[in-house]
Amino acid sequence: MNSELKKKAKEIIIKIIILSIIEFLSLLYFYKITALFIFLGSVGAIAGILMITEEIKTLLTKPKRKILKGYIIRYAFFGIILLVAGLFSSEGLFLTFLGLMNMKFAALISPK
Repeated sequence: MNSELKKKAKEIIIKIIILSIIEFLSLLYFYKITALFIFLGSVGAIAGILMITEEIKTLLTKPKRKILKGYIIRYAFFGIILLVAGLFSSEGLFLTFLGLMNMKFAALISPK
């Protein structure tokens, strides 16, 4: 299970990177240099995938389950990333959110 989990996480991370590059290149015309905020969101998405992977490993190995703690930490991390981007500009907030959504998009396009 552990090697399968690593393989799936690596696949999703690669898809997040590919989606980020495609989005960056397509939005560069409209948002200019602000389009770099997509990569901030994508770094957060990759960190989120790694957090989920570690949480799954913990749930599989330890009998005591602390799902709520990992969930709250992960979403607080996403909130901090969005707050930082929002402090710069509203476009940065939108593009960072789009980068974070790459985690969801990559999971959706991955085969089960």
